[in-house]
Amino acid sequence: MPAAIHGGTRLTAMSEPTAGKQVDTQLVYAHGIAALITLLIAITFGILVSLQFIAPDITGNSLTLGWGRLRYAHTQGIMFGWLGNAFFAFLYHAVPILTGSQVTSKRVGRWLFAIWNFAVMVPGWLLLLAGVSQPLEWAEFPLIIDLFILISFGLAAVQFLPPFFKHSLEKLYVSSWYIIGSLIFTLLAFPMGNIAPEFVPGAAGAAISGLWIHDSVGLFVTPLALAIVYFVIPAATGRPIFSHFLSMLGFWGLFFFYPLNGTHHYIFSVIPMEAQLGAIAASALLGVVVIIVVTNLLLSLRGAGIFPKDIGLRFVAMSVIFYIVVSLQGASQAQMVFNQTVHFTDWVIGHSHLAMLGFATFAGIGGILHAWQRIPSARYNPTLLNCSYWLLLGGISVMVIDLTIAGILQGQVWQSDVSWLESVRVSKPYWVVRSLTAIPIAAGFILLLLGLITGPAGSRMSFSENISANTENHEVKPVTIDAGHEKRKRGSGLTMSYLVASVAGIGFFVLSVGLLGIWPAKVLNEQSSALAPQHPLPLTNSEERGRKIYAREGCAYCHTQQIRYLQADVNRFGAPTLAWESRFDYPHLMGTRRIGPDLSRAGNVRTENWHYVHLFSPRAVVPQSIMPAYAALFDGSPDNPKQEARDLVAYIESLGRARELAWPEGDVLAREKAGENKWAMMSLESPILNRNPAKTQRGEKYPLLSILESNELADNLWSDNCAGCHGENGRGDGPAAKWLEPMPANLSEREFSLEKLSDVLWNGVHNTAMPAWRDHSAENRSLLAAVVRGFSLPQSTNEISEETLEIGSSIYKTHCAECHGDDGDGNGFAAKEFPIMPSDFKNERVSMKESVRILKNGVKGTSMAPWVDRLTEREIIAVSLYIRRFFEKDNNAEAVQ
Repeated sequence: MPAAIHGGTRLTAMSEPTAGKQVDTQLVYAHGIAALITLLIAITFGILVSLQFIAPDITGNSLTLGWGRLRYAHTQGIMFGWLGNAFFAFLYHAVPILTGSQVTSKRVGRWLFAIWNFAVMVPGWLLLLAGVSQPLEWAEFPLIIDLFILISFGLAAVQFLPPFFKHSLEKLYVSSWYIIGSLIFTLLAFPMGNIAPEFVPGAAGAAISGLWIHDSVGLFVTPLALAIVYFVIPAATGRPIFSHFLSMLGFWGLFFFYPLNGTHHYIFSVIPMEAQLGAIAASALLGVVVIIVVTNLLLSLRGAGIFPKDIGLRFVAMSVIFYIVVSLQGASQAQMVFNQTVHFTDWVIGHSHLAMLGFATFAGIGGILHAWQRIPSARYNPTLLNCSYWLLLGGISVMVIDLTIAGILQGQVWQSDVSWLESVRVSKPYWVVRSLTAIPIAAGFILLLLGLITGPAGSRMSFSENISANTENHEVKPVTIDAGHEKRKRGSGLTMSYLVASVAGIGFFVLSVGLLGIWPAKVLNEQSSALAPQHPLPLTNSEERGRKIYAREGCAYCHTQQIRYLQADVNRFGAPTLAWESRFDYPHLMGTRRIGPDLSRAGNVRTENWHYVHLFSPRAVVPQSIMPAYAALFDGSPDNPKQEARDLVAYIESLGRARELAWPEGDVLAREKAGENKWAMMSLESPILNRNPAKTQRGEKYPLLSILESNELADNLWSDNCAGCHGENGRGDGPAAKWLEPMPANLSEREFSLEKLSDVLWNGVHNTAMPAWRDHSAENRSLLAAVVRGFSLPQSTNEISEETLEIGSSIYKTHCAECHGDDGDGNGFAAKEFPIMPSDFKNERVSMKESVRILKNGVKGTSMAPWVDRLTEREIIAVSLYIRRFFEKDNNAEAVQ
């Protein structure tokens, strides 16, 4: 057998021992250990993230350990810390064997290791946790760290590429092609996805960052993972890959179609539909390519089985299974029919975990184990490694299945007209299971590390004996080129085909940037210029600072800012987002996931006071919320917001403002310019700009509720939606009550007509913390009305003397009628001048005790001032008795349509 594989295109089992002297085992070991250490750190971040779904306050009030920052650290740790180091460890083992030459320089290797771990990972994590980041998916490290990553990728290219170019192209094994392709294309893709969006705003920037979301996996992770797979299978089984032709077909299919996939993360968005359709088609074609690749790999594994005895090969074999599943997942969820349901849901999170912790991680582990077995001084504990395999396989499989089911349920809820919190409620059991899967996953990774630092040293000898025994039964020879004219003829033709394919591959990458990045940006800029108001308001300084806080804390990873061109989105949030609405966003904050609702139209939905309370203690106002608390932005109370809290609320209040100020006249003018753009017209012709179900409406019509009896469902609805403010017993003493202005009503001291409750539950109470509940069904609102009516305590119906009645009438006409109206209906001539409408006494009757208290003390946060210095005790009692006569509890009103 030849000494090394560079004389042919197929890898053999006997190639490795003979090339071992050229392998820098110190760097294999260093990157391998660094990979496992950073993996455990990244997994710890991930576990803390998952726990915050079921225990949102588990990390206290620390911004450093807040959900968003931890998620940034988790994703970047998996991508660069774990997989980056794992791939480098494999390359130091594989490149000398694939080329028959040493890597460029040990000094370059030391610099690469130092920069990658001590100029990228350590400071990168510290900066992310300190709040220095960029809100771009898979590109969260700040720009200064991006610079060092680029330097590292440049060093990697210098270190690993020259040995391949010492030999003619036709002699490269398929793993070599994947390594070359990954190192070259990642250098091209990384700055595009990590730097360009900082200078390209809004949806145009999203189109570009969408390319990196996919290229980070498709051009960095996947090629190097497949390089490991194609290397380990023949080396460990003693058989060549089933078909070299299918291998190369899969390679070029990957590099042709993967770059064209990126925009499928923004299906039904404002990004031009032509770009979306191109990405959808490329996703389907990539699925076909993956089927070809996996078929070839499974045929190459024939005889070894899905669970081979060799532990490294076992990880690789399962990686192949994960690869076909995750690829078919991606191809299917890119299709419009399926995408409209599962996009933004936990289905996508399960998909990404299967890609990174399933396919790529199992390939990376297989590569490390394969190299580890050939390091003479390395320790190796097969028992622990075997346990690690089964723990990881079980934990990751259950987690992905769990998240997939959760995603489907979330999508179904969002397609319906039920409350957003219903999607949170149905997800909670699955989030618990997801957190529980962290136990076998973390245990598996810990055992993996222990398996490589314990056990007997010098496993190379016993492993080599196994290899020799294997190859005695399976004689494998590399395919070599015949000497003479035939050799030159075949070599020349093959070289030319590879050169053509290489140029085409780079051409397709450039094409993807042009079709899915530059061209959409041009179209979006033209659309913005045509449809935007002449002078859209930019953000104020405070709002711009708030935007940076929003980005820093990872708010865009829970809340999208893109209402998609789907009826379900329109019904829930309002008119779809137009390109010009994000024209000042550097970088974009469109988001790719919804844990909370979309915030494109969040401005003017809630009061400033409510936002402060919600930021300080989310579950005080929304008991079922899983949003992390941001108490660190306050001086001990929501009544004392720091400047950062003020800035953040100012930014939230700015969302949707520009479109609202331009509406409806701006949309009328835009329709004239939109022409035949049906997607723009879908947004411009929406009858309601902001359909946020919590947005209060002043004086709008409402459907009359039914009279129902309270039951267990009604009690649960109350606890989940109302008790945070009004308290469990409706006394206005909920956890948030003391911070709200005006304070929530004490419902036990009030009687309401059915008409009043119908109005409040449909329209809310404008300029108060009382939202509308239009996302609840009529039955649920009727049940809530039943609970409210049940809180009212029996009120005295004592006779009123004529004298008292006359005093009360006189006081009312003199001091109260101008606000509350002559008939007590809250429509006095001055009523419309007030931010909060005066009480409607015809539909609300306050107890004597409460009425006297209000007249003496006023209602803080409203226009109702104290009257104790202007009315006597007798006058206060008289007018309190008088206004009770206005009440009409059941006036048999017809449903107000």
